[in-house]
Amino acid sequence: MELLQAHGGCRVCGREPADHHLDGEGPLCDGCVDERIAAATGMPRLPDAPPSVVIFGADGRRHVLRYRIWRAPTGISVRLREDGVPVGEGFEFAVLGEHDADVVRLAARVRADAEAEIGRCYLESDPGTAGWRLAGDEAAGRLEGDPAGGPVQVVVDGRVLTWDELGEALASFEGWRFRLTIESSMVDVRSEVTKARFGITDPSV
Repeated sequence: MELLQAHGGCRVCGREPADHHLDGEGPLCDGCVDERIAAATGMPRLPDAPPSVVIFGADGRRHVLRYRIWRAPTGISVRLREDGVPVGEGFEFAVLGEHDADVVRLAARVRADAEAEIGRCYLESDPGTAGWRLAGDEAAGRLEGDPAGGPVQVVVDGRVLTWDELGEALASFEGWRFRLTIESSMVDVRSEVTKARFGITDPSV
């Protein structure tokens, strides 16, 4: 199964987002893909995604995040992605569970992760440069492709930063050491046995 950037509604039911392609057919929404997978495998249908949630950041910004649920070859993926922001911006969180996992618990886990991350700010405004500086001595975010074809972009606190802007945010730490750690885009909560069988794979790829 291939997951691509959405370009309109589902070709079957018209719902959005619709960014799945299955056996050459698409774009399809999460529900229509799940219907086909259930019919082909005998696995039970997944429940509908919970309503969107509103989370306020430590800086007072209001974030509306939409749930998405689908069954990947490696397990059940539950994601929360921010609505109403340009492509590549905003917050995104995900968990991967067993094929027989309790989807309600997966949804609660990803919401807790979202609340914890959005509830802190790694950046603060820098009055001296009208840009950003680190609020402490740590920063975390994600890497996003550049739609214009340039280098990957850095998203911190839901904001896209250029590498120059990130460098400026780190300027006060000149001469210090740092460590860069790359992690999966989702939290894998499957059992160790399942991980060994399927591997640790991001099902959106």
